[in-house]
Amino acid sequence: MPRKTNKSTSSKSTVRQPIADKIIKKMRRQIGAKVVDLSAVIEGKKNAEALQETVASREELVDLDPTHALYVYAQNQTSVMVEQLTMLPEMNRLARLIGMAEEQYMPGGPPMSPLTTSFFTSWAFFDAGVGLARETPGTTTIAIGKTFGMHKELLHVISTMQDSRMGVYAHEGFSNGAIVLRELITDRTYRVTCPSGYDGRQGELWYVRILPSLFAGEAEHIVLTTPYVLIEPAEHEWQAYFDRTLPQETPEKRIAAYEHHMKWGPSHDYWNEFVFEAYANHRHEAIFLRGLPDRPESRPHS
Repeated sequence: MPRKTNKSTSSKSTVRQPIADKIIKKMRRQIGAKVVDLSAVIEGKKNAEALQETVASREELVDLDPTHALYVYAQNQTSVMVEQLTMLPEMNRLARLIGMAEEQYMPGGPPMSPLTTSFFTSWAFFDAGVGLARETPGTTTIAIGKTFGMHKELLHVISTMQDSRMGVYAHEGFSNGAIVLRELITDRTYRVTCPSGYDGRQGELWYVRILPSLFAGEAEHIVLTTPYVLIEPAEHEWQAYFDRTLPQETPEKRIAAYEHHMKWGPSHDYWNEFVFEAYANHRHEAIFLRGLPDRPESRPHS
């Protein structure tokens, strides 16, 4: 599989990760131990095999866009790893954080909850960070995978997902069959495909997670999450929100602050809470939100 380089991932490799370091140290001790608990090994193998059955099959993936299929497969494999890792005491803090959010927001998509599986899983694996290093299940999976020989291409895809974030984009119309989205603060423009089947229309605002193509020479990005269409307020009011929220700095520092805000929020549940309270309506391919994150009175369910 041809792949693009990811500079931001390699630059983070020197950051100390206390949770991952403890787990890796424990795993190395277990591997080096002379006495092995065979019952634990057998039980672990059974659990791993049962979890692997939840991974999308080749038949299920073949009808997807190739890049989307790779991301789905990588997210499934991350889920298998996370299911096993969260049983370790070293992961208690992360497990509690994600468990409390699951209990509060009951993700799965409307009508039960506006938090779709694609949105919540991406947050739980890649944006639910703890500690000074902002360790996530994703960073822990990557660290363990690097140490114990996970395939480099799978590591690359998971790393790309870990480096991703949600963003607010203006729909700029269409180009050669692709949707054109412009990010409000960075002003970057992307040609994207939307696997949910929602094409939208020019002038809409979308709150989505965009991921790059994994194939060299392919320009179109993938909208990983079901689109959240921001039906109210208009773009200038979202720009005013970011003016209130972000520091008035140089363009570079302002963009860095925006990316941090969209990835981590001021609190763990900031963006989950926004989606939950801003829900206005839905259809199979998209969910419609109304309001602003810092104006409770603007959200229907605040």
